[in-house]
Amino acid sequence: MFQKNRFMNVVFSIRKDQKNTNGQAMIYWYLSNNGQRSRKYSTGIRVNYKFWERNHATGINAKPINDALDNLRADLTSKFNQYQDTISNIQEIADYHIKGFEKVTVIELFDFLIERKKTENWTKGTLKVYQSFRNVWLVPFCNSVGVPFYAENFRPLHLENLCTEMRKRCKEEFIRKSIGMVKAAFNLGFSLEKIKINYLKDYKLFHYSNTVKEYVYLDSDELERFAALTFTDKEQILERDRDLFLIQCYTSLAFSEISSLDFSNIEFDKDWNWINIRRGKTNTLQQIPLLPQPMAILEKYNFQLQVTANYRYNSNIRICAYRAKIDKHLHSHLGRTTSGAFFLNSGIDINVVSRVMGHKSYKMTEKHYAKIIDKWRVKNEFNKVFRSEQLQEQQKEKPNKNEPQKRVTTNFNFIYSYQK
Repeated sequence: MFQKNRFMNVVFSIRKDQKNTNGQAMIYWYLSNNGQRSRKYSTGIRVNYKFWERNHATGINAKPINDALDNLRADLTSKFNQYQDTISNIQEIADYHIKGFEKVTVIELFDFLIERKKTENWTKGTLKVYQSFRNVWLVPFCNSVGVPFYAENFRPLHLENLCTEMRKRCKEEFIRKSIGMVKAAFNLGFSLEKIKINYLKDYKLFHYSNTVKEYVYLDSDELERFAALTFTDKEQILERDRDLFLIQCYTSLAFSEISSLDFSNIEFDKDWNWINIRRGKTNTLQQIPLLPQPMAILEKYNFQLQVTANYRYNSNIRICAYRAKIDKHLHSHLGRTTSGAFFLNSGIDINVVSRVMGHKSYKMTEKHYAKIIDKWRVKNEFNKVFRSEQLQEQQKEKPNKNEPQKRVTTNFNFIYSYQK
């Protein structure tokens, strides 16, 4: 028989030998009571092994991780107090916790995913998207199917029906992201043995999975017309939003990053001026070189730029686009894509552009700007062959003293000029 002991230990540990390239290792838990131990189970949470002490995490970002571990400890202790009179081994308490998959609903599984994302220090904007999808789409759909709607009854057909409802009001890109959210919740539940079978493991939205998004951006002529606009004294807000959009085009800053950026903290150097910023999605500290064009705009406003609401900002830059005769649907993110096109067309290496844009890998930059990169590579190869031959032919010709010697342009790169 199980020897009763009112105290049960929940032990957390990590395996340093299983750490990834970033130095993060998975946190495991097991139960201990009267010399008995349960098997080890994964919590689904990773932590840097340098910031881990016995049974808890340390450091600046340790609070959400320790909160999740405390919740797990409280849940296991509650089950121990409930079943300690009926069990014969401490392993049975772990089984009660792990094998309760038939009682997990789809909403509970998705909430479990959101709690895990909080421990990974995701940005508030990303968590807001997850929470919005849960409240607006997932909860009403589950209520329409049946209450409670258990996760073990969720099939790919249900996901197809959810996509059908979302297509009435949502774009295909948001539907694809929503499918990824639901699949991530079921993958996490299956890895932690909350559900028996993951029916969504191999599900794909076939009519959209192979579609590559074509990025829209302003070319050189459109950007010059946009910068050359003039405004009256009563249109200062319109002019300010135009200038903010130009700063995006030259710095690759997103609207959320500009909204939280203090332009007075620019690092001045002999050669370049730098913007120190922590990227919104990746949360990585980065330095962006400040070109003369945005520097002139910041000096114009004495480094004090106010940012309006996003919907008002989009409305104002569309008015400017109409005046500049630009037949494109402008929005705040188009300034960021324009900066990527500007850097690549200027001949900057793709690895450097990827770094400045804040992408995790150059492959992401290559995917979004494939057409620009192909055109740039073709242009460089043609310059090497045909421009070099033309230069050699001109050097063979005898120069005429009365006429100025012609200069061969070997560089097609250009820099947009900001006109006040």
